[in-house]
Formats: sequence, C-alpha cells, structure tokens
Amino acid sequence: MANPYRIGRIAEKKIVNTLKAKRFRNIRRSKGSRGPADIYAKKKGKKYYIQVKSKSASITKKGIQRLRKLAKKRCGVAVVIHRKKGKNKWRFFGNWR
Repeated sequence: MANPYRIGRIAEKKIVNTLKAKRFRNIRRSKGSRGPADIYAKKKGKKYYIQVKSKSASITKKGIQRLRKLAKKRCGVAVVIHRKKGKNKWRFFGNWR
C-alpha cells in the first residue's frame, strides 16, 4: 500500500497528463509538498497555480489563502483540482490578470 504522499504525487502526475491533453503549456511540478501550488502551467497567456487533492483529502482555508496570495502576486489563476475515483473536479479561487 502506498503512503499518502506517494498517492498525492501519483495524482499530480495524472493531472499533468490531463493538462497536456487540454493543451496547457510550460507545465511544471513543484519539488515536494512545500509550496502552496503543486503544479504551475500556462494556457493562452494565463498562468495557473494548481493545488491537487486526491481521494478524501481536502484543502484548508489557510491553504486556499496561500494559493490565492501566490496567484494574485504573480497575476495568475488559483485552482484546486480534486481527483477522486478517476474524475477531476476543478474549483477556481481567483483570476488576477
């Protein structure tokens, strides 16, 4: 059985593949789980800062605040993608462009 960290990294990889299929460019994964965003990507000139949650994990209010602050500072879009049972649910938390 994989530990929660490993499960999260696998979910991030699957989201990266989804983003590539949706024609996102310059996709970068963060190293470890230190920052507010797991994935950085661009599409049509917009920067996306993405936090990935898998299975029953949820993002805290503080986590949303950190993600929004990063996206606002860098003039981007804050997104949380929750991956559960092979489906992705996108939630947008701000668009600063």
